[in-house]
Amino acid sequence: MNTDTNMNEMDFPLHRVEIANWIVAGLLTVIAAMAYPFIIAKSILIGGVLANISFLFMKKDLKNFLQGKLLLSGKEKLAKLQFYIKYYGRLAALAAILYLLVRSETVHPIGLLVGLSTVTLSILITVTTIMKRVYFTAKEV
Repeated sequence: MNTDTNMNEMDFPLHRVEIANWIVAGLLTVIAAMAYPFIIAKSILIGGVLANISFLFMKKDLKNFLQGKLLLSGKEKLAKLQFYIKYYGRLAALAAILYLLVRSETVHPIGLLVGLSTVTLSILITVTTIMKRVYFTAKEV
């Protein structure tokens, strides 16, 4: 067996997580719209959008950090500092947005929490799919 092929099969498929994020957010929003008041569905949608955008920015920043010129040039401390400043700045901005949304009663807190959980659900679905594939592949051998 080619070890390069095995390594590629075992890499964590972030593109699947990104797609699953939007699918899960959409499905939860549609289900909530059919079963609960509009504010719950709207809250799930808003939470899902915020979580997905945050995930995309985090992915971009982490990729830039790990492949960045500063890290490769030996300036690890400066690269880490820049990464953490962006990370905590984004986290503070997200916290402020969430505070304003809940404070102004634009969203329902439980619906918002469900929406914010879409990334976690997508990662769980992706990991479960990978583990099933690894388990059944190992079982065949």
